[in-house]
Amino acid sequence: MASNSETGHAVNLANFKVLIDACGTFGAAYNPANARLSVASMTTQWTSASTDHTTLNQNLMAAKPTINNREALFSPLSKLITRVVSSLNSTDASPQIKADAKGLADKIRGFGLSKPKAAPPADGTTPPDADFVSKSHLGFVQRADNFKSLIELLKTEPAYTPNEADLTTASLATLYVSLKTANDGMGTILKGVEKKRISRDKSLYTPNTGIVDTATKSKDYVKSIFGATSPEYKMVKGLKFRISSI
Repeated sequence: MASNSETGHAVNLANFKVLIDACGTFGAAYNPANARLSVASMTTQWTSASTDHTTLNQNLMAAKPTINNREALFSPLSKLITRVVSSLNSTDASPQIKADAKGLADKIRGFGLSKPKAAPPADGTTPPDADFVSKSHLGFVQRADNFKSLIELLKTEPAYTPNEADLTTASLATLYVSLKTANDGMGTILKGVEKKRISRDKSLYTPNTGIVDTATKSKDYVKSIFGATSPEYKMVKGLKFRISSI
């Protein structure tokens, strides 16, 4: 998965356009033997990659309501699990059952587990980070799976018969169905998003044919024409293109 933030990808695209425009000002002197480095070819490449990036962001924006709805559904889960464990601990269930329940509860609540690096804050017009959303989705799936395991464990314990309606295994099972449904819906959306992300990342980072590689070669060609200390090379020297793994 790409490690660059969405902002980083956008910067690569913006700098590539600046590079293309600079090369266009060099006129006939800019005449690379490598056809991929021509102004026309780089412009086509930039247009295609920009479209891929925009399409990905549009898909992510379309997914935001579903992402937000799932987060709202999962938000009370940790507090509920703490109540469930406390209720079990108040019974005469065996220490082993209580320990197993706590272990599952800790996984659901995320105790001692590493979390994906937080995505940059998104305002109403900023799409969430594609890589973060994918990793976060796995976390939600794992929480739901562990919740299901906890419910099955509680069903085996005769002493777990809470009077609180929302703590009963029947109520917990109903909640699990809602959580799983939310995850399944998000998974379907993310499949489409992931395809768009792969396409965008290939446009930017594929060796030899991606924008980053093309930009690096173009800058080298400008240096070969005008020299390392020339004003022409200084126009493009400072443009940064950061490679991300895919």
